[in-house]
Amino acid sequence: MLFRGIKEVNGWTAVEYSATWQYSYEFMLDAAQVIIDTDFRDKLQRVAISKVAGGKELEKLDEVKACSNLLRDCPDVKEENGILTISGISQIMECPIQLVLFNQTNIVRLFCPFKKYFDEHGEHVFDNYINSIEIKAYCRDAERRTKEALLNKE
Repeated sequence: MLFRGIKEVNGWTAVEYSATWQYSYEFMLDAAQVIIDTDFRDKLQRVAISKVAGGKELEKLDEVKACSNLLRDCPDVKEENGILTISGISQIMECPIQLVLFNQTNIVRLFCPFKKYFDEHGEHVFDNYINSIEIKAYCRDAERRTKEALLNKE
């Protein structure tokens, strides 16, 4: 992903990235699931969806937890939305983070409440993290689509 900038938003430090390609909601689900599975695990704190940017966010954490943290098993979350937000304690970065993905764009926003984290490590402190997530998400997306194609041929 490409680093696009950093700013303060309501006491959080917000970093904006551009994904390599414009992505779909299916990819958003894959990316969010990668983060949940590989980093947040039992430290998932928020899942929210919104039909459009600036629209009312609907909190879905309880429903996702009832589905064993599998986003595609949660009916409201797997239905296409405009915005998908997940938050949790990053075990990799050792701090709380929130990621917001915007459907049919290439924009990803990462929020961290600790400005000191950026002061100590620089504004690019999350670049490797977010790049790894993008790569894993594209791999998961390709694997899912390949399985679906093979199942549809049978």
